[in-house]
Amino acid sequence: MTLALLVACGDANPAPDIPPPHTLSLACPGDPRCPDADGVLQVGAAVADILPSCWERWDDEAGDATWSRDDPFHDCGCDHVCVADGAGVPDKGEGDGVFDAIWLAGFGHARAATGVRGADRGLVGEGDGLQVRALALERGSTAVGIVVFDAVGVMYDDVERLRADVEAAGLPYDHVIVHSSHVHASPDTMGIWGPSIVTTGYDAETLQEMRAAAVAVLDTAWQQRTEATLRIGTVDATDYADNGVANLVVDTRDPVIVDPRVGVATFESPEGAPIATLVHFANHPETVASGNTLVTSDYVHALRRTVEVGSVWESGGRAGVGGVALFLNGTVGGMMTSLGAEVHTPDGDVWAAASFEKADAVGQLLGEMALDAIDAAEPVDTDLALGVQELFLRVDNYAFQAMFLLGVLAHREAENYDPEQTITVENTPEIRTEVDLLRVGPLTLLTWPGEPLPETFVGGYDGRWTPPGSDLVSPDNPLPPDLAAAPSGPSVEDGLPGSTRWVVGLGNDAVGYMIPPYDFVVADAGAYILEPEGDHYEETNSLGVDTLPRILEATETLNAWAR
Repeated sequence: MTLALLVACGDANPAPDIPPPHTLSLACPGDPRCPDADGVLQVGAAVADILPSCWERWDDEAGDATWSRDDPFHDCGCDHVCVADGAGVPDKGEGDGVFDAIWLAGFGHARAATGVRGADRGLVGEGDGLQVRALALERGSTAVGIVVFDAVGVMYDDVERLRADVEAAGLPYDHVIVHSSHVHASPDTMGIWGPSIVTTGYDAETLQEMRAAAVAVLDTAWQQRTEATLRIGTVDATDYADNGVANLVVDTRDPVIVDPRVGVATFESPEGAPIATLVHFANHPETVASGNTLVTSDYVHALRRTVEVGSVWESGGRAGVGGVALFLNGTVGGMMTSLGAEVHTPDGDVWAAASFEKADAVGQLLGEMALDAIDAAEPVDTDLALGVQELFLRVDNYAFQAMFLLGVLAHREAENYDPEQTITVENTPEIRTEVDLLRVGPLTLLTWPGEPLPETFVGGYDGRWTPPGSDLVSPDNPLPPDLAAAPSGPSVEDGLPGSTRWVVGLGNDAVGYMIPPYDFVVADAGAYILEPEGDHYEETNSLGVDTLPRILEATETLNAWAR
């Protein structure tokens, strides 16, 4: 059974079939489990490592970052020490002839890890592995946890497994929000970057270890919570370099719309001692690009370390503020990336090509902007409210349909169709997901379960979010977006409550790109497999044309509740 045969069915661009609004899945305060949110805000935070405990290495002698079955590997088990080399004792997986790889997510297939980036490779500070960070928020009988993984994305079924683990551990959270920072040199937590297109890269043991670490940091954060005040601040990255926000991120898909704001929400004890800082920005953590085979959290590590400990430049540095920094990625879709950015540093260096030096520079520059935002942050109220809305999304993408049939996505349940029958427009699988709205004082966090394009949140079709020197739409684009059909406003952001509003992409799920219908184009032949001309790569990694409309409907239901 070939991929082509599996996906050659259905309508490439079916009309949206949006279900009617329904009541919220959870609303706090007001639900029996969280009847009130009275009293003072209590906050705690914690960090743990999540590098898989057992995996094997290989040597990329060809330098192509792609492992094939003809390539040797070190069959040395979990400890990376081979008895055959005269050291250690045999451990799990050693000498069994099976390559227990970390399949790195975010680019192509068969990109197996050769190691972990460390201090010996020019890293700012100590080792750059992978982490999970947690924030505990409690006010009255309402308790919300936020978990941030250094991962390309964690799918909804694993989010629900994590929440079940939290409940089984007896932790008193009413709800846990799970976010992935979207780093592109972490294990394949979604399954679609394995050794081949028809073989999953998902490892259940790795996800189980990640969930266990998340439960542990949620427990620690809960135990360490203390009375907290909140300050919120924002700076504009445009103001920091001659090339503006392009010093950090570029938009590679028309319309060119970039949100340059770096936002912070910093929680402190009543005496001013730091507890935790949320940092919000939109940028793909893929600075070291597809040729890298070392596990790394990319620029995210240097960003967090700068906020906590400080920056390190040859020309001098800056002190951090302490506490625990949690990075929340935003509207990364369509395509917010550091890959095309030309990064100028205070030392006079210019980093254009993919490198660890560039990743460190992006992270430190963002971290220093966050520190400026903290310095300018103003104290705000700390009331707490949460709304959760579950919904279903159609899987119209033929490649994703095939992945369900082939077992590549076996860890995720497809619903609302007959798997014994041919997939058609009338018999199309759906996946369950959710949208959350969390309010902490005037700060509103809206979680969207994929990679939203900035324009779907901030608008900007009039060019106000287009960086100077860039065209809103390239005159050379063979299939340009029809801006006449774009929403006229107000934007989603403008309609949300609160004075500071962040959309958190890859919130509680990873469903791919969320593309507005007016700009959704698939190839006439090989729909969802081949890219049309112009800026339409994202369609090949999206569920379908009605994903965004359904998410916007769920957002409006939450918005009506919040108002």
